[in-house]
Amino acid sequence: MLDHDNLEVYADAINYDAEEAPTDYGVAFYCALAQEAGGSVLEIACGTGRVTIPVAKLGFPTTGLDIVPGMLERAKSKSAGLPIRWVEGDARTFDLQEQFRFIFLTGNAFQAFVTNTEQAALLQRVYAHLHHEGLFAFETRNPLFPTTNTREGGFPLLETRNEDRPSFINVDGHEVRESTTQVYDHITQILHLAGEKRWYDGKEEHTKVTHIALRYTFPQELVALLHYNGFRIERQYGDWNVEPLSATSPSIISVCRKQTDKE
Repeated sequence: MLDHDNLEVYADAINYDAEEAPTDYGVAFYCALAQEAGGSVLEIACGTGRVTIPVAKLGFPTTGLDIVPGMLERAKSKSAGLPIRWVEGDARTFDLQEQFRFIFLTGNAFQAFVTNTEQAALLQRVYAHLHHEGLFAFETRNPLFPTTNTREGGFPLLETRNEDRPSFINVDGHEVRESTTQVYDHITQILHLAGEKRWYDGKEEHTKVTHIALRYTFPQELVALLHYNGFRIERQYGDWNVEPLSATSPSIISVCRKQTDKE
């Protein structure tokens, strides 16, 4: 379905970290859930540890799993002395031979699993690694809520369009101008994004193009997906301020447990 590995935007871990690490989206929320679960923690698609590290600072034994080696190396460099195990692995196939009291994905990582098969494979791995009394939580962008405020945590309208994004300063001190071209496939519910970054090093212009595909799952579709993979939704929110989910919510934040035998 894709002509790329959907990992291009994570190849430059240092600049990715510089752009993403300062944000605090979800940190307090997932830290609170870790305290509620009260035990070992697994973050899937942990990246450079933006949320993994604050969770580990609470004192829980924490594992961060990611498929991109460079992201893990960056995470390790920031977390010396903390109770974190960093594991390179594919979220669709990993097997750590243990169960955790709390498992989560954040950064809208759930959307990187773009097919029904990939979503099911991820959820089956979560189910296998979740303690029977444990919590599983993740967020995904709400496809019913339109915005173009991507730099501040929003996401593109589900339509085909071009957009210039705010410039930023990379780790080398160069101003980077960025534009995106997006195409939304209404049948597969996948948004295909091509991002172009341009900057000058002296008089020499540099250009870098990356591609990413994001799956948009609708609220009732998500309920069914979780149910048929063995989970029940304990509570859902529409934003980090824990307001109830609505059509105008920017996110679908789900906190789940394993189903009981009666469900």
